[in-house]
Amino acid sequence: MDFKAATTVLTSAPSMTLADVAQAFGKEMHTIARARMEGANARRPPANWPPIVAQLARGHAAALRKYIKELERLADTLERR
Repeated sequence: MDFKAATTVLTSAPSMTLADVAQAFGKEMHTIARARMEGANARRPPANWPPIVAQLARGHAAALRKYIKELERLADTLERR
């Protein structure tokens, strides 16, 4: 998986934004956006990006699991009515 694909997956849900990705790298958002581009204006992805993206993904997954549990509790409550 390349940097663009990895960051696209991360930012596919509203709970993770490109600004969050940029903050994790200590970069400006436009720098990360350009690293996702192709062509003459593109930049290289930040050095050693895979472990940072993986860490973001683990945190994002934990947040999504929390939402799943909350939604399941809500569904159970609504079914009992």
